[in-house]
Amino acid sequence: MDYSEMPYQEAKRWAVKVLEDGYGDAVVLKDDHGYWALYYLYGFQSPPPGALPHWMEGPFPEEGGIRSPYQMQKFLEEQGEFTYLNDVD
Repeated sequence: MDYSEMPYQEAKRWAVKVLEDGYGDAVVLKDDHGYWALYYLYGFQSPPPGALPHWMEGPFPEEGGIRSPYQMQKFLEEQGEFTYLNDVD
């Protein structure tokens, strides 16, 4: 499965954990390769059910390597990426 194309609603259905903060949602999935984090960066707004992840990381051997949405947003900003917050408005 190509997790980078997984809509938010489906990812939440398969999630082993969801990290939520004021920067978005990190949906954590697990498969035979390890843990994956799909980042839906919509701030305090709920991501639309069909939204695709803004960013994806993995696989990690343990959940501990997964960043919070805030940490990922800061990392992306440091890399010169577009700020995704509030793109539902």
